[in-house]
Amino acid sequence: MRASLYIMFFAGADTTSTILDWCCLYMMAYSDIQKKIQDEMDSVVGRNRLPQLSDQAQMPLTRATISEVQRHVTMFPLSDFHTASAETTLRGYRIPKGATIVSNIYAVMRDPVAFPEPGRFNPERFINEAGEYFAREEVCPFGVGRRICIGEQLAKMELFIFFTHLLHRYSLVKPDDAQHTTFEGIYGGNSAPKSFTVKFVVRK
Repeated sequence: MRASLYIMFFAGADTTSTILDWCCLYMMAYSDIQKKIQDEMDSVVGRNRLPQLSDQAQMPLTRATISEVQRHVTMFPLSDFHTASAETTLRGYRIPKGATIVSNIYAVMRDPVAFPEPGRFNPERFINEAGEYFAREEVCPFGVGRRICIGEQLAKMELFIFFTHLLHRYSLVKPDDAQHTTFEGIYGGNSAPKSFTVKFVVRK
């Protein structure tokens, strides 16, 4: 239990902060989407308090944007390695006992059948005709199957709170002297954005 809690908080802190960096970069680059999110927050939350988890249901664009950043970035292109505990057959392929199994998360989240024009950043993919947010099972940044990341729910809550609190208080603006914006990642344990400069402008 101690080890699981340690992993959930320690590993989750790094991944959540990294995806939050990506969110800041995308909001700076897509200022029109940032403005729509802020308008949504002002309508639902107002200016006298900060967003809460209970506000999520009324903030479809905000949730859709977070999902699209996660899909577009694909911080972990491959899942953790797993081992087949018994021989089985999947879609005609024989998987022997002891075989190493790796899920190609990048291929799933960039599947052109599930996501037309997968290279285009488009949060509207996650909003239905009724204007409601809907989750897509193809967006699987935390892995797939029964061995999905233990910190998924905690990370989702943290990301929503940090992201909305930032945009509630500040507008993220590209400084005049900043270099050209790039969405090229630096690959290590995960995909992190290259160093960038952002200006935080206090909202009235």
